[in-house]
Amino acid sequence: MKDSPGKSKPTLESLLNDRQVITGKHLIKQQKEAALEAARQKAVLEEAIEFEQRNRKSRAGKA
Repeated sequence: MKDSPGKSKPTLESLLNDRQVITGKHLIKQQKEAALEAARQKAVLEEAIEFEQRNRKSRAGKA
């Protein structure tokens, strides 16, 4: 069976443009960005934990 003559197979370039396929370079970039974002979120979480611990200690001493 043949494909219908009106439909052509997508080229690699068209898939890249449509963001259906990514290159290794883009995948590495995405992984680095995800790792940086995870590190930022971890730092914010640790800062929030330290803040809460400081506030609870000072409240416990006043009660």
